[in-house]
Amino acid sequence: MKHLKTLALAAVAAGALMAFIGAGTASATELCSTTTAAGVACPAGQKVTGLLKFSLVPGSREILKETGLETLNECSTSESEEEITNSGSSTTTVTGKIIKWKAASCSLPHTNTLLGKFEIHKIAGTSNGTLTADTVTKTTINTIFFGTCVYAITAGQSIGDLTEGNPAILHVNAVKHKQEGSNFACPSTVLWTGTYQLTSPATTVSVS
Repeated sequence: MKHLKTLALAAVAAGALMAFIGAGTASATELCSTTTAAGVACPAGQKVTGLLKFSLVPGSREILKETGLETLNECSTSESEEEITNSGSSTTTVTGKIIKWKAASCSLPHTNTLLGKFEIHKIAGTSNGTLTADTVTKTTINTIFFGTCVYAITAGQSIGDLTEGNPAILHVNAVKHKQEGSNFACPSTVLWTGTYQLTSPATTVSVS
């Protein structure tokens, strides 16, 4: 009986260790200025760290659209800055915070009132990654028909995908949900889309 209990405890311990190792491996992400093979760490000195600056791809638009219906707001100029706070490793993922996201030349006044944090997770089999919100990010729109509308992306939501390249491209595609402080008539959700290119640093960005 003691032998069976010992084997059972050993199996549980081994399972827990494997789960821990698996979780660490799954979450490992780095931003790199060169493409690396699957499972290969970014070479020393080629990690992309610090401040990332993005702006709309020329000729494109940032759009907030009532989900499945009419466009609520459209902007021809939009810029963002993200600060990498953890550049990642073989066991941790890339994390950062949004320090600027400003839209201009919009059909309606549009302000990002709360800028949140994010993580970047590698998309398996590619050199691309998904940006996931770590904390809430809020946007306020002063509409003509609905009044003031406040929307948010919440923790755990996907913001969009980062595609490897020089420049790297950020494809924003996220549903924002109506928040407290909105007029009753505001749509319950809006779809936020936009295609942004990395303007600084001037380097290839690959997710490894």
